[in-house]
Amino acid sequence: MAIIGFLIQWPTLITLIMAPTLLIMYRKLAKREEQNMIQEFGEEYLEYMKKVPRFVPKIHLTNFTKKETN
Repeated sequence: MAIIGFLIQWPTLITLIMAPTLLIMYRKLAKREEQNMIQEFGEEYLEYMKKVPRFVPKIHLTNFTKKETN
């Protein structure tokens, strides 16, 4: 998300070159870290991965629109 912010704030040639490079590197790093976590925690981490997205969290609007009943 920060990389997109840099592109919006400073749309220069260097940020246009660096943004995709950084995104690719972060993706590779995340996959490597996931493999380490799978080795360490096994099935428990695989279940966690099914529930939690890698980069951008899911926002459930239903949690914000529920009305309390008394």
